[in-house]
Amino acid sequence: MSPVTSESSPSERLHQQIIDSLKEVVFQTDTQRRWTFLNPAWAELTGFSPEESLGRDAFEALHPDDLPSNRELFRELLAGQREHCRHEVRCLRRDGSFRWAEVYVRQMLDEAGRVVGTCGTLTDVSERRSTREALERRERYLTALVEMQQRLLAVAHDENPYKDVLEPIGRASGASRVYVFEVHKGESGQLLMSQRSEWCAPGVKPEIGNPQLQGLPLEPDLRRWGELLSRGEVVTGLVRNFPQAERDILEPQGVLSLLVLPLRVNDTWAGFIGFDNCDEAREWDRLEVDLLSAAAGALSLELEHRHSESALREREKRYRQLAENASDIQYRYRLEAPRAFAYISRVVSDRLGYSPEEHYADAELWRRLVHPGDLPSLQQLLEAPLQLGDKPVVLRFTARNGRTRWLEHSVAPVRDSGGRVVLVEGIARDITERREVEEALKLSEASFRILLEGVPDASAIQREGRIVYANMALVTTLGFDRPEQLVGRSLSHFIEDDIEAIPGPPPDPSGIKGMISGERRLVRRDGKARVAELVSLPLLFDGEPAVVTIARDVTEQRQFQARLAQADRLASVGTLASGIAHEINNPLAFVIANLGFLSEEMRRSQLSLESAHANGTSASSGPRQRQRSETELAEWQEVLSEAYQGAERVRQVVRELRTLSRPDDERLSPVDVHQVLDSVVTMAANEIRHRAELHRDYGTVPQVMANEGRLSQVFLNLVVNAAQAIPEGDAHHNAIRLVTRRLDMSRVVIEVQDTGSGIPREALSRIFDPFFTTKPMGVGTGLGLSICHGIITNMGGEISVESEPGKGTTFRVVLPSLDPRPQQRPQVATTPVPVEARRGHVLVVDDEPGVGKVLRRILKEHEVEVAAGGRQALERLQSEPDLFDAVLCDVMMPDFGGKDLYEAVRRTHSGLERRFIFVSGGAFTANAREFLEAIPNPKLEKPFNEPALRQIVQDLVSRRPSPR
Repeated sequence: MSPVTSESSPSERLHQQIIDSLKEVVFQTDTQRRWTFLNPAWAELTGFSPEESLGRDAFEALHPDDLPSNRELFRELLAGQREHCRHEVRCLRRDGSFRWAEVYVRQMLDEAGRVVGTCGTLTDVSERRSTREALERRERYLTALVEMQQRLLAVAHDENPYKDVLEPIGRASGASRVYVFEVHKGESGQLLMSQRSEWCAPGVKPEIGNPQLQGLPLEPDLRRWGELLSRGEVVTGLVRNFPQAERDILEPQGVLSLLVLPLRVNDTWAGFIGFDNCDEAREWDRLEVDLLSAAAGALSLELEHRHSESALREREKRYRQLAENASDIQYRYRLEAPRAFAYISRVVSDRLGYSPEEHYADAELWRRLVHPGDLPSLQQLLEAPLQLGDKPVVLRFTARNGRTRWLEHSVAPVRDSGGRVVLVEGIARDITERREVEEALKLSEASFRILLEGVPDASAIQREGRIVYANMALVTTLGFDRPEQLVGRSLSHFIEDDIEAIPGPPPDPSGIKGMISGERRLVRRDGKARVAELVSLPLLFDGEPAVVTIARDVTEQRQFQARLAQADRLASVGTLASGIAHEINNPLAFVIANLGFLSEEMRRSQLSLESAHANGTSASSGPRQRQRSETELAEWQEVLSEAYQGAERVRQVVRELRTLSRPDDERLSPVDVHQVLDSVVTMAANEIRHRAELHRDYGTVPQVMANEGRLSQVFLNLVVNAAQAIPEGDAHHNAIRLVTRRLDMSRVVIEVQDTGSGIPREALSRIFDPFFTTKPMGVGTGLGLSICHGIITNMGGEISVESEPGKGTTFRVVLPSLDPRPQQRPQVATTPVPVEARRGHVLVVDDEPGVGKVLRRILKEHEVEVAAGGRQALERLQSEPDLFDAVLCDVMMPDFGGKDLYEAVRRTHSGLERRFIFVSGGAFTANAREFLEAIPNPKLEKPFNEPALRQIVQDLVSRRPSPR
């Protein structure tokens, strides 16, 4: 790329700016095919900068399959055989992929007219090509379906119905093999399946002659196929993932992946059509499955039609056997006055119930018996037969018994010697039975309606975008009472999603309205939403084009998936929170201990100073200096006290964080609800502070049986929701109140009240529904209260809500209590048990150096040795197992943790493990928690409770006899 320099003219700089701003790649090459110019669009197309590519062979950027043709085109351009050309190539990208580009290239000549290279443009057409290929594939499938239908229509009744119909759909789908199996029963009544037809791509071995595929039992090897296909579902996937019994049948045939679709006749599973892929193991996408399902439907309809025709032929055969000796009605009607029947055969008595004599006596008899709608045709038949030609005319007559008879008339005029038409001769064939059968076929759509009524999924038939039929499943799903309430409406009116904005199958090219597919949200009459998978297919209904749409309710399935995803996210957050607590607790342990140590030392110094003043030993110092020292010591003591209080607040927050971060612990235990609420308030303090004042109205209540972590999750959600319902900036005029009281002898009530905006009345009934939220778009998932409802219900409790818009909301949680009698919080004894004090040997095992220093300082009355890890501690204990009276060991350490050290010591020096005291800052794994629960050793949490720590160590030291 030639840069614009300060010496370039304005026009050159403008020209360069225009080229650099183009989205098309502008290029030049020399006669050796090396790039000599590339504009910045080259980097967008290939991922390589122009500077990286200049001077390199241009063909290095082309796909290997495109090289032969492009070499020939380049040679023709340099030889002058072409001035320019335009074609599409694949350009390789830095990441190894490629993009389709339309290249326009022409000769580049010097002033003498010699070819010095080429120049041109590259335009990225990847998206256009992908769209074109998708449309071509859809068009290919639709063309194949049309051809398949045409071939089905051309197959004679006595021919194989699958003959020649598998080829077009096989070629369109790219399958290696397409086949049809029919299901039938064996002699013992077991279900068998046999291959009836097959089409194979060139080079694919046919299996139609395989005797193992005739009379193949479904049980036990193909039981899964039978269960899926008999329910109308498909069998699809990669063969390597199939059960071994199925693979033993398919792999010898070279099948890598397949798609099997059921064939149904009169709502009964009759067989299947299968598509094998022997060239590559690829999945069949949803569009292919839908289109090939249409092919399976066409075959099913053809089979059903053949079954119906067979039944009709059998009926006609029986009818002919009964009527073969009877003749059609023959008649002659005179056109000259007086008009009348000149002759009519006696069989008319059997057909219409009127004798020939009655016809002779009444020339107008047929005009009175004919159906009023057929009277014009009868008059034309008898008075102007020449206009009919050879075309038969079917007329309806009312016989004497009141039954309608269908008579097919074929007439011919009789002329006199002058050529005038004087008579009409005709034959009337009774086709009543045939027409009744045709009418029955028209009414077969009623059978289709019965079929849809039996389908458990919601179904509707639409014409011109309006519902003309709805089954009861759809009526129930949408919350209506009768199908008539839906007829005339558009199904799209019950779809909450914007159909145009949601990705899904492309519009049907036929332009039929009502084609809705994909996953959609159906809105019920009461406003509640259900998630459904919709599939639409075109069909003829009442002889006119229509669309049948089937909606499968997947709400519970999606809720379950969403809850699983939410549980995964909560588990990840809990693990992260536990890890953060651990990382905070380690340094916090020695920070708090050091602050306590400094505070104690400062207190001792202050006492010493006061004692010195009282004894007069500091007389050398003046009163002013003594006063200054006392002031400074008091100020330092205050600073240390504030720092200590701040660290204690951090410890409290970390403790509450750890309570909430136990995603894998679902056990129920006695829980103090006041402690849980206080913990929640600590975590939500920042959310509450700027919105409302917090009030605690605690009654005397017993403990409840619950899971502390899950209960904290529920009340944290309710308190945060209450805070977010109140706008910021007016905290003194708003309040959040936590109320506890006993409901009865076995239940406790906890209420979270707020003075926020409240919940609209129409939303109260849906407030615990999954995915429902009153928050703005993008704020919240609509799962919080649904999950809270599930947690409380699983604990045997209840959760409800009361709200009034503009005045506030109250969420009420009712939980079973542990004991019908109120329990006061237990008083912890603080008076230590006196033990004989002696100086012992203590080994501290912790990977945090600061913790070791702190413990050495806290336990200064003992000999303290520090090991920086589990392996170092193991070596020390193995070298002198009787030296140490107590081992303070961290649980979570890299490489060799506390559990590993404990087990190793127990194996080599049994009894020494009883001297272990385990300490941890949190972040327990499930394995570590189980370990600590299983052993009797003392456990301490960081930051340390110094008196408790000294007491436990002194207890262990005192238990061992003094060394000799």
